[in-house]
Amino acid sequence: MYVAKVDSAIIRSREVQDMLDQYEEKFQERFIAFNYADFPGTEEKCAAQVYKETLEQALRDGKPYHIVSHRYDIIDH
Repeated sequence: MYVAKVDSAIIRSREVQDMLDQYEEKFQERFIAFNYADFPGTEEKCAAQVYKETLEQALRDGKPYHIVSHRYDIIDH
């Protein structure tokens, strides 16, 4: 998957990487991988910012984040 430069900078930041490590340590599972289908951006925020805020919210609330991923919804074979 191609990731836009603006999104890549956020996802690869030390802050997000540290939060991903905290999430895995806290919940004994990995946080959902970044993809545009599950974390669409808005007019105000890029997709990676939405991803980061979702991760922050899960850590703050003390609840793991679970969704049914839509990343493969458009693949039809």
